[in-house]
Amino acid sequence: MKMHFKKPNINAETHPIAIGDYCIGTNAISKLYSYVTKWIRNRLPGAIIYGYPRIGKTGAVRYLVSVLQEDLGPNYPLYHITCKTRKNPNENSFFEDMLLGVKHDLALVGSKSNVKRNRLVNLLIEKAEQANTNKVILFLDDAQNLFEIEYRWLMDIYNELSLAQVHLIVFLVGQRELLNQRTVYRDTGRYQLVGRFMSQAYEFKGILDIEDLEELLLGYDKYSEYPIGSSCSYTQFYFSDAFDNGFRLTSLTSTIWEIIEESRRTHGIKGNLDIPMQYIVLFIENLFLQYGEEEKDYDIIHISSETLKEIFESTGYLEWEIYGRTT
Repeated sequence: MKMHFKKPNINAETHPIAIGDYCIGTNAISKLYSYVTKWIRNRLPGAIIYGYPRIGKTGAVRYLVSVLQEDLGPNYPLYHITCKTRKNPNENSFFEDMLLGVKHDLALVGSKSNVKRNRLVNLLIEKAEQANTNKVILFLDDAQNLFEIEYRWLMDIYNELSLAQVHLIVFLVGQRELLNQRTVYRDTGRYQLVGRFMSQAYEFKGILDIEDLEELLLGYDKYSEYPIGSSCSYTQFYFSDAFDNGFRLTSLTSTIWEIIEESRRTHGIKGNLDIPMQYIVLFIENLFLQYGEEEKDYDIIHISSETLKEIFESTGYLEWEIYGRTT
């Protein structure tokens, strides 16, 4: 007699899909992980990770940081900090943001930049010692917002940590503007900045081919879980009965890929295919939320291409390709 899966008794509104707070591993993240771990192993002082807006860089870094934290240990000094947009650089604000990023208890206390700089240096040295390592790793997101002087303040931190025999590794995550900044610094003789923080560059991409799409869908079928410890994947939660009968999101891979290619042809979209993760994730979430969980009688196994096409085109991907790729 076939045993039916008993779905966890939880409020569906708390599910990661419903609140949009989760990360799924992809081929692109795996490739990035290979580069980042090599750079860390080689003690590269800094590198650029760049890509188009909405391509999925921030989500990838969040996932990457969580995996690296598992690999290196829970106490390893590894931080993901967002660089804010400002009209003018301010030393006090810069170090305050850094202290907030590393969760320093006194981040907002005082107004002297040199005091805050010392707090940051001392904390990073302390965290390295506690983790029994000589490395500190910073992922600076939206790094295209940094001014030249802020790189120099960052270099001061690098030098002070070096005196304590702690090696700072900085990954600049942001848009393609970072490459332009590197070119300007190189052409105007700022070799120290380029060599310190921009010696390598890696372009993060989205979904490039059907294999990438299938790997992402597999994450929802197999490598996701909620609640933790339930062994219930996201697909299984939203389509429990269909999942029991063999349905997997990956079974829709070919159909979804054909819809993507047909939509691009219909709208005259040419060039290399590189779909931002945001739009594919939104497509999957809309599929789950519109046809899963509450719609228990919906026959997801036989969902039509027309329905899938409507969901895909509602994500805004086509408009992004036509009007927004270069922004």
